[in-house]
Amino acid sequence: MFTLRFWLSASVFLFSLSVYADDTSSDPFLEVVKQYQAANPKPEFPEEARKFKVQAEFAVQDKRYAQAVELYGKALKLVPWWAEGHYSLALTLGEMRKFRDALVEMNRFKLLAPDSPDARAAQDKIYQWESVAEPVAGKSFKDCPDCPEMVELPAGSFTMGSDDADPEAKPAHSVTLAHKFAIGKTEVTQKQWQSIMGNNPSYFADCGDNCPVEQVSWDDVQVFLKKLNEKTGKQYRLPTEAEWEYACHAGAEEDYCGSNKDEKVAWTSSTSDSFLFNSTYEVAKKNPNAFGLYDMSGNVWEWVEDTWHDNYAGAPADGAAWMGGSMRVLRGGSWGKKSKYARATTRFKFSENYRDWSYGFRLALTLP
Repeated sequence: MFTLRFWLSASVFLFSLSVYADDTSSDPFLEVVKQYQAANPKPEFPEEARKFKVQAEFAVQDKRYAQAVELYGKALKLVPWWAEGHYSLALTLGEMRKFRDALVEMNRFKLLAPDSPDARAAQDKIYQWESVAEPVAGKSFKDCPDCPEMVELPAGSFTMGSDDADPEAKPAHSVTLAHKFAIGKTEVTQKQWQSIMGNNPSYFADCGDNCPVEQVSWDDVQVFLKKLNEKTGKQYRLPTEAEWEYACHAGAEEDYCGSNKDEKVAWTSSTSDSFLFNSTYEVAKKNPNAFGLYDMSGNVWEWVEDTWHDNYAGAPADGAAWMGGSMRVLRGGSWGKKSKYARATTRFKFSENYRDWSYGFRLALTLP
């Protein structure tokens, strides 16, 4: 007997998982499948779910895909066993190029309806989307108790820059990172800096241990890296500009690092108080991006390894640091700038010995 409590619990299972795992045996959605296949008779399709279904189909016809996804989601919360709903939701997510989420839904359709006439088309879509699906971050780790937490990122390709952005972010070009690497889960904090350097240069020291360190120049960061590497025996470094943007995008094409809405992921003067009464904020208080990285948009500008070039004409295609300029690159915007400076493709520059109360950094590490 199907109960309301069961389907409410099932709907939580359904929408709590956002990343497709190859090992479907660990997917709690399998319990939904098991209960549905065992049901005799099958549960009825409630009128409220039918309303959302019809509205979603109309939204798809009108190419209002984001609204259609929301409506299919509402229906599936009520009827998580609705196989055709997962199929339609998958196709809609595919139209939005959200291929990782589309894979989740299409695999759930196949679990619920393996003998459907659409099963062949579903598998073909899975093959297509697997070739372009967003990369998934690996495990996180720390090399010492006070070391920054690092997140493993897979090798992959992405489009760097934008032809619709400022001139310095043009032209959009393909970059392939052939090897995995790790990047800081957050910006380096005041506590982490002090544990290595024995001092705290931050203007906003009163913000606390978990606020990003700032008022550090690119040169200052090199001293920090040398001491950290001596302590850990590793080769920590700054990310290249390409690695930074790859990590920011996390397989998506969003305005900011993890969202199209600045207030969800970024501390900027647009999303908090005015400049005169503003400061840095504790790390990891906004939403992370799909790689689980925090504050890549906003909080403090982040130094990267590369020197400045006025645009991407001639930029390396392999993600290596682009050298030869006289100034260093900063990315990500800050608490004191408007949100437009925190966009995923926005670039900034300053001399490598310059300190500012909005300049910080996060670490990178080459992995074997």
